[in-house]
Parts: sequence; C-alpha cells; structure tokens
Amino acid sequence: MSAFAAATDIRLYELVLFVHVTAVVVAFGATFAYPFFQVGVERRSPRGVPAMLHAMHVTSRYLVVPGSLVVLASGTYLTLDGWAFDELFVVVGLVVAIALVLLGALVFDPLERRLLALAERDVAAGRGDGELSEEYRALSRRFAAAGTAASLLVLVAVFFMAVKP
Repeated sequence: MSAFAAATDIRLYELVLFVHVTAVVVAFGATFAYPFFQVGVERRSPRGVPAMLHAMHVTSRYLVVPGSLVVLASGTYLTLDGWAFDELFVVVGLVVAIALVLLGALVFDPLERRLLALAERDVAAGRGDGELSEEYRALSRRFAAAGTAASLLVLVAVFFMAVKP
C-alpha cells in the first residue's frame, strides 16, 4: 500500500478522536492564559480591565462553550464506538466535561458579567489610573480561584484520557 493510500485510510473513530482532541485544545487552551492576562492587566493597566474581561467573555461564549459541547458529543461517540461507560477514564472525562459546562453556566458566566460591570463602573469613576475597587478585587479573586479549579479539572481529565489507569 502506498503512503498516500495508507494516509487516506482513516477510520471514522480516528477522525472523531482528532475532532475530540482539537475541541479540547480550542475550548480550554486559552483559558489557561486567563489568570496571566487578568493579573497583568489588573496590575499594569487597570483601565484596560473592561476590554480584557469582554475579550474573555467573548472567548468563553464562542470558543469554550461550543468546544465543550463538541468535546461531550465526540467523547460520547468515541465511547459508544470503542469503549464502555464504566471505564474509569470515561467516567472521569464525562464527569469533568459536565462539571466544566455547569461551572461555565453557573459560575463563570455570571462572574464575568459582574466583574465587567464592576470594572466599567470603577474605570468610569476615574479614580487615579483607573483604580479598581475592593469589591472588584474580591470578586476577581473568586473568579481566579474558580479558574484554577477548572484548569485542574481539565488537567485531571487529560491525565485520565492519556494514561487510562
């Protein structure tokens, strides 16, 4: 068989696996940078915080949420085609994916909207160099802690998917 023929002999399972892994990268890759953006902009350019939060919110809405749904759908297909729902790595992956979708809807979306409103209010108040209020900073710490927890969940899922203990 020629190299081209071998390269085009891709099973549907392999194609869906590619989609699954790509969706994980697209959905969650950028979120690992959020804390660095958040800390850097809050410290160095508080007036830029509303723009940063808006960009994070748009990223969540148009990459993270749809990507999460693709991860769930493709993971379900992969399980039905080649695994079983009682495999530990499948259970962990499914629980983490559902937890991340719920965190997005119930924690991140409302926190992002509230942080954005507070940052816009603080910047509009024009204190100093756009000094952010203690109310904003307290909520920002909660947002960062939730983000850290979500990132750890993603890493746990990737570990179980890769190692399949």
